[in-house]
Amino acid sequence: MPVTRGVATASRFRAVSARELTAFTRQLATLVSSGVPLLQALDAIHKGLQAQAIGQVVEQLRQQIAAGLSLQAALQQHSVFSPLYCQMVAAGELSGNLDNMLNRLAWHTERQQQLLRKVRMALVYPVAVLTIALGVVAVILVWVVPVFQSIFASFGAELPWATQLILGMSEGLMRWGWFWAGGVCVTAWLLNKHHQTNVKFQWFVAVRALRMPLLAPLVIHANLTIWTRCMAMLLQSGVPLLDTLDTVAGACGNRVYALSTLRVRDAVFKGIALSDALRQLDDTNHHPSGDFLGLYPPMLVQMIDIGEQSGSLSALLGKAADAQDEALEHLVQSLTQLIEPLLVVVLGGLVGGMVVALYLPVFQLGQVM
Repeated sequence: MPVTRGVATASRFRAVSARELTAFTRQLATLVSSGVPLLQALDAIHKGLQAQAIGQVVEQLRQQIAAGLSLQAALQQHSVFSPLYCQMVAAGELSGNLDNMLNRLAWHTERQQQLLRKVRMALVYPVAVLTIALGVVAVILVWVVPVFQSIFASFGAELPWATQLILGMSEGLMRWGWFWAGGVCVTAWLLNKHHQTNVKFQWFVAVRALRMPLLAPLVIHANLTIWTRCMAMLLQSGVPLLDTLDTVAGACGNRVYALSTLRVRDAVFKGIALSDALRQLDDTNHHPSGDFLGLYPPMLVQMIDIGEQSGSLSALLGKAADAQDEALEHLVQSLTQLIEPLLVVVLGGLVGGMVVALYLPVFQLGQVM
């Protein structure tokens, strides 16, 4: 789940990272809050960030604003800045409270980076361990197994099936390894390309991500954190509810949450309360496919209902976002504690199983002698 949606029009060679966007937002908020004029603030920021990819974007923003564009209109010229970012700046300019909005944006982008780090913490460790395990297995198959194979050839006896399997894997890897590696890379590239261009495939991946064992709760909590946080920020900034739902749909990383938000937006447009529109998503009469079931917890819907009745919707959404953030952090810690021993077992099973399979003929020979 990244903060930026693409690359800036001026940055042809390097994409603007979320870290650079966060640094730019924090510096701009600090300077504007201190009373520095916008053009002077952008000029000062450009001098500090000109070596980074976002420095080119800042310079273009300064030129566009000097030519008469508003900050919000200039931001829309660059895909680095999400609709949420532009909407918040527009609300700040209209209300004359740009410095406060920029501070909120800076805080939001920093929280987004923290959220991204939490998700990566849960995913990078197992992927790294599995990659190391595959590397160890490949080394054993390519360099160690052939040594044993020459020894086994001198036995002149039939080898156990486990040993034959390891020898066959070693021979296949040495003969077809590059072909397999190339096939995996090409397949991954084709799937990524297909995912970028095919809407049905994107939907398929999004639905499966919400149903994966172990990882589904992580995806759900991450999207709920983004959803509640963005809703709270935009409503607190005075953005109308319909415009807020439109913007939040674009901020959701999962297409199921994005489409469900648009469905809720259509229901609200017809006069249905936000909480009732969310409850309708769990109604199979409205959505027989069941793809929207369980997206929004009943407790969250109840808080939204209370917020609508009391006129404190934005405040309760902010508290719900804090609760989702804490739940996500707890989930990441739980998954890490669960995955660590599981990976140790998998790694030990792979390497240990191969070692036992290689030494089985030696054990049998010792029994015969």
